[in-house]
Amino acid sequence: MPINIIGTALIEGTDKIPGWKYIRALTPPLITATIIKLYFSGSSNTWERDLHSKVYIITGGTSGIGAALARELGNRGAQLVLLTSQIDAEGNGNSWITDYVNDLREATGNELIYAEHCDLASLYSVRKFATKWLDAKPARRLDGVLCLASECMPLGKARETSVDGVERQMAINYLAHYHLLTLLQPALKVQPPGRDVRVLLSTCLSQSMASIDLSDLLWDERRYPVRSPWTVYGTSKMMLNMFGKEFQRRLDKSRGKDSGPNTLRVNIVNPGIVRTPSTRRAISMGTIWGLLLYLILYPIFWLFFKSAEQGMQSFVYGVCNPDLIDLQGGKYIKECTVMQSESRAELNDEELQGKVFELTKVLIQKLEKESAIERNKGKSRKEREKSKKEKAKESEKKDNNAHSVFETAFKNSSADLFPDMGNLRKTGGNVDKAREQLLKDLDAKFDASHKKKGTPTATTASASPATTTTTSTTTTSSSPKVATPKPKSKSKSKKV
Repeated sequence: MPINIIGTALIEGTDKIPGWKYIRALTPPLITATIIKLYFSGSSNTWERDLHSKVYIITGGTSGIGAALARELGNRGAQLVLLTSQIDAEGNGNSWITDYVNDLREATGNELIYAEHCDLASLYSVRKFATKWLDAKPARRLDGVLCLASECMPLGKARETSVDGVERQMAINYLAHYHLLTLLQPALKVQPPGRDVRVLLSTCLSQSMASIDLSDLLWDERRYPVRSPWTVYGTSKMMLNMFGKEFQRRLDKSRGKDSGPNTLRVNIVNPGIVRTPSTRRAISMGTIWGLLLYLILYPIFWLFFKSAEQGMQSFVYGVCNPDLIDLQGGKYIKECTVMQSESRAELNDEELQGKVFELTKVLIQKLEKESAIERNKGKSRKEREKSKKEKAKESEKKDNNAHSVFETAFKNSSADLFPDMGNLRKTGGNVDKAREQLLKDLDAKFDASHKKKGTPTATTASASPATTTTTSTTTTSSSPKVATPKPKSKSKSKKV
């Protein structure tokens, strides 16, 4: 068939080819779209590395670029620990995260993929995870920490805060990763000499719109830009970039001379513009109408934006490229290339980076203390309420038990045999009413007995002498015998 078409075009001309006018009209746009798509898809990683027995902690590994990266590293044999808030503190996950991990294991053929609880919106949750990791015995191996979690607020959305009261984008994008890495620093440094340990931090183009104020580092006092939330988002990303550079310098200084060369590398990765859930939420402005507009314009987004698999290529490059160990850390990776220049002057200012690092450390200590106080207040209040409820339940249970025993004891008793206990059944088991009824009955009996004593009866008044004599005799016989003088009889004396 292709030979016939080519022969027809060469001998008879292109006009003889069926549908040639449509081919001539559509071919140039398709070629142009293909070139644009290939250009904006970015570069691909070409490095290969066996990751069997390697252990990586991943934040944001359940969606977007993080999910694609987790799948890729899982296919390469790495052991993954996905940090997620979908698991509670007791380690119980909901059905979604359970199915997600099981599907990921099945798709990669890798059973060494786990999920652990760590809510990046809570400094306390981050500390609990890091403490649990450091306290593990024997010590757990750690080959890298990949920080891909990100929060991007849509246009027109009011300011939202984390558990600690910090602006949510600053809390998750910057503060949580700062806290996590500084807490895990002992685990990173304790790895054997020569082990290739890598830390990758995610940033993006929006860092060029950042605005850093040392007097209000976390955007607590400044007015939140509802119409330009990307300013706060970009600030959080640039501060994370600055932290990575300063963190690398401090790791290098803390390494002893006898410890051998430092093989721990902290680098910053820009994946480009990617069609992630955060991007979709930002473009749709968090509304149904915005989502509908996003769906209508999706062909344009598909053409100019990367997919998650294309966006993760620079992260795979940062994990697999062996040349990065020979370079100084704190490098900026974009399109699978180490960039030599920075977009902002703050990224070259080591003094400013040190100030931001120390100031953030102080702010985290303050926030943790305040959160601990509030948490203890809430805990004591809950404990008091719980104690009251438990006491009330115990008291009610005791009363119910007493009532049930009392009723059971007299369940088969007749009212004639136990007249007072019959009140309990008459009142439906109400002890108080039964007691009131019992007291009333006793009062009635008492009043009746007094009335009976105060009115002499005919039987008492007409007692016969015989009865009296009999009674006296009975009484005398029962009493002790006493010698008494007999009275003289007058009748006998007269006869004598």
